[in-house]
Amino acid sequence: MKPGLTPTERMQRVLALLDTRDSVGVAELAGEFSVSEVTVRSDLSHLARRGLVARVRGGVRALQRGQSELAFDVRLRLHADAKRAIARSAAAMVGDGEAVALDSSTTAYYVALELRERRELVVVTNGLLIAAALADAPGVSVIVPGGMLRLPAMSLVGEFAAGVLRTTRIDKGFFGARGLSLDRGLMDLNPDEVRLKQELASACEHVIGIFDRTKWHKTALLSFVEPAGIHAIVTDSGAPAELAEAWRDRGVEVVAAETLGVPKAEAPPPELRREPSAAAEAGAPVSGARAR
Repeated sequence: MKPGLTPTERMQRVLALLDTRDSVGVAELAGEFSVSEVTVRSDLSHLARRGLVARVRGGVRALQRGQSELAFDVRLRLHADAKRAIARSAAAMVGDGEAVALDSSTTAYYVALELRERRELVVVTNGLLIAAALADAPGVSVIVPGGMLRLPAMSLVGEFAAGVLRTTRIDKGFFGARGLSLDRGLMDLNPDEVRLKQELASACEHVIGIFDRTKWHKTALLSFVEPAGIHAIVTDSGAPAELAEAWRDRGVEVVAAETLGVPKAEAPPPELRREPSAAAEAGAPVSGARAR
């Protein structure tokens, strides 16, 4: 490893190592980064304070099952009722004939299920399971940028996918997150996933965060959308009211989906709402925005 890495770059490397290993040691990292063990311990303490790793004697370990994130199928079942409610409200923002982006988050997977009945819809996603959920939807075309497979998220990441997205324009993008901050915006953990999310968000006219109440007080190492780049947030009714109001004060629409029973989807903000055309109301196919 080349010397001269910044603290953030060193911490990204630690998290990348923990994607494939149970633990890493201080002495090993000091040699790899060409820095002192004191510096490494400072980096590891910073990661531990953020809840991203667990300190052990002589180093750190990943938090769950030898990885720094739970597998997709496990996360899919966590807070499932809230995610389904969020998905219904998020899907209400999407009209026939649009081009939308879905990241590889589990909440985006539930959004995909809600979009199966749309017509003339284009969905761009790096999530393989999300693409599969829409594969047989007759009115939906799915675009999957290529890349390297990340098994924990069942996603494709890498420079090839990012290159495709730089020539693409998308109406709305829906993004899950590990954390949210008024100062840092939407945050996530894995550096490769974050780079892809940044490219995907940059291709979108409107960026919409989709995450449950548990993410509001959490932080993560890397920001992928700055606060000024967030147009709306869709969350559940358990989200902290004071933080939701703080985002509204900044002009960000915050939709809190009711999780009891089968809630009616919240109306989208005016600038995101797509009124159906006469052709759509008559049942005719609608031609509309496309990724371009």
